Amino acid sequence: MEYDKQKIKEIVLSYGYKKEMTDIIIKLCEYLDKKQWWGACHACSSLLYVLLSEIGYNPILCVGEVQTNNYLFDHSWIELDNKIIDLAISLTLNNGMSISSPIILDINSKTGKKTLINYGVKGQGFDEETKTLLSLSFNDYMNYYPENKKGLWGVIEEIIEKKIDIEKLKEKYKNTKRSIRGK
Repeated sequence: MEYDKQKIKEIVLSYGYKKEMTDIIIKLCEYLDKKQWWGACHACSSLLYVLLSEIGYNPILCVGEVQTNNYLFDHSWIELDNKIIDLAISLTLNNGMSISSPIILDINSKTGKKTLINYGVKGQGFDEETKTLLSLSFNDYMNYYPENKKGLWGVIEEIIEKKIDIEKLKEKYKNTKRSIRGK
């Protein structure tokens, strides 16, 4: 996974967001890289949704089809103030193939240029994995992650490096819905 911590910091701060947002994005990139979390866009976006919400932002958790060149695939990402944040684009299901460095507020975090990836396109329709994701409640999805006995809630603890009140978060996010883009 290729990303430039300094460039991520510059992008986030140039849009007037808190340094705390930079720290979250970098820690989540490090987690994805350490775990070689291929194809974890749904999980990564869910984590980022909670983490950004907890520091006072209003992200939108999105799912849809994404296209770059002739490659079309189902994907999840975050939109914040009409800008894309997509960390998992750097480790796809296709043997970990990187489509791009992480996208931070529409900007490629390696090149510093606006992404050319098209998010929320009308394509072939969702595959079975995405249909399953959409059939689950947010909490059911967050509760299941076999590498952590606390599910993805436990991954939040790993990323922020402190204990959280998981039951309180479950209550707070129980009505969270994914916004379907491009349909």
